[in-house]
Amino acid sequence: MMIRPHRNIFLVEGPIGAGKTSLTMRLAQDLEAKGIEARAFLEFDADHPIRTEQVDELSGREVDPKGYGREPWARLAAQCVVNRGAALIDATLIQNTLLPAFAACAPQDYICQLAQERMQALAPARPLIVYLHVDDIEAHLQHLHRTRPAAWSAQNLAWINETEWAKAHALAGLPALITFHKAWQTWVETWLAQQGQKSLVLAAQRAEIATLSQLVLNHAAKPS
Repeated sequence: MMIRPHRNIFLVEGPIGAGKTSLTMRLAQDLEAKGIEARAFLEFDADHPIRTEQVDELSGREVDPKGYGREPWARLAAQCVVNRGAALIDATLIQNTLLPAFAACAPQDYICQLAQERMQALAPARPLIVYLHVDDIEAHLQHLHRTRPAAWSAQNLAWINETEWAKAHALAGLPALITFHKAWQTWVETWLAQQGQKSLVLAAQRAEIATLSQLVLNHAAKPS
């Protein structure tokens, strides 16, 4: 019997290198296989329906503060409801909307408000946040910085060194990045625990992408 999700929007999130993009694409494939129109929007897609300042800066696009509010989120939800399709959104809410605020040492209430406004905008499409948890952030980041290109590593270290968070904690380089992501994952999972059935935390890298996708679809099939 075909299991049809009760969700129209899936927000796939997690630390860098946790497998967000792979899971986003696999979910889209699995939904299509069930006869549900699905579209995966990856972090740097030019036609991504939701722009963020962080992605625009990393992509070399012109920054447009007027385009970063809640309206694009509401438009996406409305489109998903009308079309009865599903949108799979890679690293947009937590990674590229909330994390920069945390890195800038924004007040906790402000970060929670950012998150709540966007979740409220998406509410008509019954969103599900899927977060890929990494058990050992330190080992994970050390492995990424050993195995990825030097330019990638340099860009990440340059980013953390310029954040208000690193300056406030008197940290730099890889130690700063590790400490930051440990603190950030703790904050994220505390917030997700308050979202009830709107969120699902899965252990990254403990299962094949196909297994993770099925766990997400099983959860999404439950009435929200």
